[in-house]
Parts: sequence; structure tokens; C-alpha cells
Amino acid sequence: MEVDASLTRTLQLLAEGVIEFAGFRVAAVSLAVDGLLHTVAVVGDDTAAAQLVDQRTPVELLERELANADVWGALHFVPADRSGGHLDEHLWVPDVVPLDDPDAWDSHDLLCGLLHDHAGQLRGVLWVDLPDDGRRPGAEQRATLLMYVRLAERALVTALERDDLELRVEHEHAVAEYRRSIIDVLSHELRGTAAAIAHTVDSLRGESGLGDSVTAGLDVVHGGVERLRSVVDDMAALAKLGRTDVPLRSLTTDLGRVAREAVALHAAEARRRDVTVVVEVVDEPTLQGDPEDLDRMVANLVSNAVKYSEPGGRVLVRVVAGPAGVVLTVSDVGIGIDPADRERVFEEFFRSRRHAVRRRPGAGLGLAIVHRVVTLHGGVVRVDSEPGEGATFTVELPRAGAVPQAG
Repeated sequence: MEVDASLTRTLQLLAEGVIEFAGFRVAAVSLAVDGLLHTVAVVGDDTAAAQLVDQRTPVELLERELANADVWGALHFVPADRSGGHLDEHLWVPDVVPLDDPDAWDSHDLLCGLLHDHAGQLRGVLWVDLPDDGRRPGAEQRATLLMYVRLAERALVTALERDDLELRVEHEHAVAEYRRSIIDVLSHELRGTAAAIAHTVDSLRGESGLGDSVTAGLDVVHGGVERLRSVVDDMAALAKLGRTDVPLRSLTTDLGRVAREAVALHAAEARRRDVTVVVEVVDEPTLQGDPEDLDRMVANLVSNAVKYSEPGGRVLVRVVAGPAGVVLTVSDVGIGIDPADRERVFEEFFRSRRHAVRRRPGAGLGLAIVHRVVTLHGGVVRVDSEPGEGATFTVELPRAGAVPQAG
């Protein structure tokens, strides 16, 4: 088992403190990992260190040995005459002659403190041996030793939690990078496939004498290709936004202009669905950001509002400049969002199970892109909605100069 050097040093210092202030000549610390105790720090005796460092002891054997222990809080003491011998092959036994005293320390006595995390899981053991006065510890010495057990416990748990967090972060980064690479490959392959199908459809449309059924079939294929292209574009955008090696562009962008262009882009679809889209721009809502990403973010929100509106519905796109930043709201009076779905609408590939949602096209990427763009620009996005009452998406973005770099 590899142990972080800073953790080893911390445990070494704690063991040294036990020797200096708790009245013992030898102290050791073991870590509990996968059912084994790994001894990582031994202080006070070179022979003990040579024998015990990197020692592997099954936790089960310790538990058996401590079955006959006196328990003083986190401390467990097994006098020599009660030892079950379960740890004989794993302990260092000092060569000392005991005092002629009823409370004399026996070289086979066992005294240790169990180190647990917040969940009560055993994470390590602090062992001590050879008390300075040659006697088993009294109440005062036990209190001092307990203090060091608590210190060791806090230090160990903090260090292990930090290491666990670092490992989780590394794993999450690796998984995210793998997903991005898969999306890159898929988007590339699907884009090529869509282009080939579109070329074939265009060629067939140029043929003379096609019947109505063939023409209708080609129209269906063409519509499917356009939807596929839309999904591929979203996948490529999501992969791009997830890259940490590409800095975020920071250009002065008029979010009011972006909103008007997004509405114009979806005007035909809105008319087809009999949905009215209104734009309101207040003051001069400019900010520093990536124009392409901001265009896609606003366009996705407008597209989403139009898609989930019913015939005769109304969508309001409002952009307001304020002292702290720019606020964009996109509101509709459409089918709304279930409470359980509101918590997940910004997840990649998430789509509600509601029939009213499923019968509309989509891959569950549009709002994930919105969230990613807003986050990269240092902003926040939230949704307020109830089923059947429409939805309002609110985006708050910092003004000029507040945009962080990606990664």
C-alpha cells in the first residue's frame, strides 16, 4: 500500500507526541485498508520499526484479541494473562524485565486506540508500548493518551478524506474525458452519415417521374436527417464545452442582439406551431463572453420554449441589463415541467417520461448545453415551472470582465 508522504509525516509526529507527552517509549500507527492493518509509522525503537513498518495484520485478528480487553473510551487494554495469542505473529515484544509491582507492565500487554471515521468505520490503530514508569497506565495517563488518540483520529480521517476526494476528482475527470472522446467520435461519424444520406436524398429528388408516395417518403427521410444533424451539432457543442484545453473566448457581446437573432432563427417553427414569440430588451445588455456559445445558449432556450408550447401559446424572451450583470428570462405557457424532473432538466441526455414530452423530438442535450455555457461564463441558470402552467428559465450572467477561463 502506498501512503502519501504528508500523511506518513503527520502520523509520525503524532507518534512522537505520544512518546514525549503521554509517557510511552514506543508508539506506532497502522492504517486499516481492505480488512488489513498496514503499519506506517513506528517511533521510539529501531528494532520495533524494522519489524513493524509495512506489517500487514488482519483486522479480524485484532477484533478477536480485543474481545477480552478492558475498554477505556477509544482505548483497549488486554493484559498479558488475558491474551488470546491471536496477534503473536504480528506484534513486537520488547525484551524487558517487569517491575516487582502489581501494576507492572508486562511485555505481552497490549494497549491501543482505535481510530474511526464519522461513519464509525475503523480507519486505523494507534499502538503504544513500554510506559516510562514501567506500570500500566492510571487514569491521568489514560486521559492524556486518549487526547492523542482523538488527535490521531482527526488527522487520519481528514487526510484520508482528502485523498478520497482527490481520487474521486481524478476519476470523474477521466470519465468526463472518456465521454467527451466518445461524443467526438460519434458526432464525427454521424455527421458523415447524415451528409451521405442527405446527398442521396437530394440526388433522388432530382430524378424525374417520382410518384407522390416516393416524394413523401423522401421528405420524411429529409426531416429525419435534419433532426440527426441537430443532435450531432448538440453533441459536438457539448464535447467542445467540456474541453479544458481550449480557453473561453471573451468578446463584448450584446445579449439583446443575440436574443433577437435567436427568435428570428426559430420564427418559422413558431409560426408552424402557432406560437407567438415576443422579445423585450431593456437598456444595453452587453457582457464579455464567447458569442458562439452565447448564441447557442439563447437559441436552445427559445427552441425549447417553442417546442413545449401548445398551439396559440406565447413565449416571452426578455433581456435586462443591471448593475451586477445581465438577466435573460425565457417564459412560455406550455406543458410545464414535473417537480421531479425540474431537478434533472440540465443533465445530459435527460428526458422526462411524460407522454407530452416524449411525443416531441429531442435528445435531452439542449438544456445541458445551456447549463454548461452559463457555468463557463460565471453565471447561474434556474427554472420555475409547474405541470400545465408553462416554464420560466432565468439566466444571470456577470457583466464585462467577470468571465472565467475554461478549465
